[in-house]
Amino acid sequence: MRKQKLLLSPLPKKYRMFVLKNAWAALGRVKWRTALIALLALLVSFSAAVDLAVIRADDTANNETYQSQKATAVIRPNAQTQAKRDGADSSYTDKYLTWEKYSTYATAAQSNNVTFNYTLATSVPVRESKSLQAIAAKNDTSEDKTGGNLTLQAFYTLDAAKINDYGYYKVVKGKHLSYKTQSDGVLISQALADKNNLKVGDKVTVGNPSKASDTYTFTVRGIYEYDSDVPEGNGSDAKYAKDNRENVIYTTYINFAKNGLDTTEATGWAIPNLNIIFSLANPSTYNTFVRLVKKAKLDTKTYEITSPSLTAYKKSIEPLDSAASAARIMLIAVTIVGGIALLALIACAAIGGRRDEIGMAMITGVTKGRLGWQFMLETFMMTVPGWIVGLVAGALLAKPIGTAWAGGQAVSMTSASVWNVIWYGLGACLVLGIVAFARVACFNLNQLFEERSEVKA
Repeated sequence: MRKQKLLLSPLPKKYRMFVLKNAWAALGRVKWRTALIALLALLVSFSAAVDLAVIRADDTANNETYQSQKATAVIRPNAQTQAKRDGADSSYTDKYLTWEKYSTYATAAQSNNVTFNYTLATSVPVRESKSLQAIAAKNDTSEDKTGGNLTLQAFYTLDAAKINDYGYYKVVKGKHLSYKTQSDGVLISQALADKNNLKVGDKVTVGNPSKASDTYTFTVRGIYEYDSDVPEGNGSDAKYAKDNRENVIYTTYINFAKNGLDTTEATGWAIPNLNIIFSLANPSTYNTFVRLVKKAKLDTKTYEITSPSLTAYKKSIEPLDSAASAARIMLIAVTIVGGIALLALIACAAIGGRRDEIGMAMITGVTKGRLGWQFMLETFMMTVPGWIVGLVAGALLAKPIGTAWAGGQAVSMTSASVWNVIWYGLGACLVLGIVAFARVACFNLNQLFEERSEVKA
């Protein structure tokens, strides 16, 4: 029992000092290898820290942050339906959703305890006048067929304007529209203002799409420019002038309705294109809303439900998604390549040219256990400092590097990522140490003498 107790007790202090002294001396014998191992450990740790920070940021953006987003919902003719639209054929207005249809869908949602707010946008084509000439398109035809070469687009609130189908715009001259008070103000594009030599405060006149003699006069409150990509068919590629987004006149719903344009009695292109925008609490509520609207017999062959806000959010994090995909590949590659390189170098440090050293040490009475601890200590002294330096550098630089890599999306090093790198590092260093220990444990002293006796005359 006494012998067993001695075997399990810690090494005496003089032995520990012996092991430490020999390990330190061994590191200095092949300095380039020691430095290379430390550098590799640093690089693997640094890369892992940055990669994990980007991956975790992407995971958060696609889960917690995504689920906290408010969701807008719109019902629009699908791509197949819109492809059949002919701007000179007013029968397409049959595809417009009416207040009655929207009420049906809203009731279906409310009856299932889905709460929402809503706003709206509506539009009609309007005719040119001497004061306001449209930017021509390649296939322009009679305004009697198209309803007009301009489009009057009205919004009920600023929130509705922010998800404009024509894209985001900013007022560069004058003022934004006031959606709470009655006004005859409109916004026109900079291109349209340049063509007609218009400035803020000027009056412009447009005609009714069905009855040219009915005209409406507005005041130019502001001039806008688009700050987003051009939707297909709404730029210079527009078939008719009214479809070119530069020919869109923006106004408030109050102004639109005051002029009698929001009517259920109109025919042809004078029928307003009503678009209700529903605002829901989160993506889960949005998904429930979609299910209920479809259950309320929405014609899914003609219409589709989308969320402009969620689509915009997903688009905004695309650079982060791309960076995270690259980070996952890099993390695997660095782990495999770096791990193999470190394993090879550690094995080389434990095996190369050290047979005689191990053998002579054992002859002089040094146990395999003490030699094994020495080899393990050598490994730790080469890898652990490099890993720590790499982790610290990665934690400090993960935010600027990761954010730049993710196209400006916020990336930061979390405590969870730090602990992941720490545990992975400890595990890797332990494995490498065991490899070094195993070199000594597997050494056979008899082989040393057998090889030396095999001398031929």
